Amino acid sequence: MLDRDNLNNVRKLPEGWRWERLGEVSRVVSGSTPATGIDEFWNGDICWITPTDLGKMKGKEIYSSSRFISKIGYDNCGTELIPPGSVVLSSRAPIGHLGIAKVPLCTNQGCKSFIPGEYTDSDFLYYALKISVPLLQSLGSGATFTEVSKSQLETFKIPLPPLPEQKRIAAILNEQMAAADKLYEFASGQLGIIKSLPAALLRQAFGGGL
Repeated sequence: MLDRDNLNNVRKLPEGWRWERLGEVSRVVSGSTPATGIDEFWNGDICWITPTDLGKMKGKEIYSSSRFISKIGYDNCGTELIPPGSVVLSSRAPIGHLGIAKVPLCTNQGCKSFIPGEYTDSDFLYYALKISVPLLQSLGSGATFTEVSKSQLETFKIPLPPLPEQKRIAAILNEQMAAADKLYEFASGQLGIIKSLPAALLRQAFGGGL
């Protein structure tokens, strides 16, 4: 896990890499919520993501949300529609859930979105943010719940190689993460079988099957 101490140990980056502010390699966008008491603002066709939605995701790709807002709700709340390929981060409650938009969407105020620049790969940006979550959490402040602000995120630095290298690294990580997910699913299935064995043995014993 990356923290302030071991981050200093990777300050010397590979040749061609640079420390870049998020606000320089992407456009950081805040979200908003339409008035909940106005029915016509809701149940439309605009995907509207919250930290809860991000927390329930099994993969990293965002295709839908638990609630949708209408065009009039969108026009009246100040949120912004972000394009596919944008990376969405829950910036409070909690800090650190992540996803990549695969459809145009907007978010509530509990999320910040990163629209990658011309020389920033979406998947690489996702992984750079993912490894930085402990640091981002340490920046959070607030009485009711901790939150990391838009200005903090804009000045937060990530290590960034040239675009071809970003794509190469992201492709390897995507492949390895997919393999890890399959292994986890298999292990979880096997664990379920193991957990069910004592009850099955008891049923067999008291049914005369042993």
